[in-house]
Amino acid sequence: MKTKIIATPVTRIVNAKYSQLVEPFLFYSEILGRWVTIPVGFIFDWESVPMFRGSNPVCGLIHDYLCRKDSDPVVSKMVAADVYSEFMIYMKTPWWKQQLKHKSVIVAWGYFHKLNVLESPI
Repeated sequence: MKTKIIATPVTRIVNAKYSQLVEPFLFYSEILGRWVTIPVGFIFDWESVPMFRGSNPVCGLIHDYLCRKDSDPVVSKMVAADVYSEFMIYMKTPWWKQQLKHKSVIVAWGYFHKLNVLESPI
């Protein structure tokens, strides 16, 4: 099966930075080799790479989920970055931007595996 997103995420705005899923969000990752469901209640910041904030919001949602310590599946920081890149390619992000953002999440510090899926970052 190929990389796939079934539908746009359904969310509610929590504040100027964060949103919360109000319906489960489903995607298929070739890298993970499986369907993944992000649960209702997940709070995330869409995409926080400073230079490109918000240019691939759904990709940011997927990456944020995979960075939680109890995501299903639990993955390494490198795998989370690779899946982020996989979905940027799927969303037809320009090559140079995809490369910069992929490298940015690899070198970013402090957030990986710090929170549980339904724990609020706020």
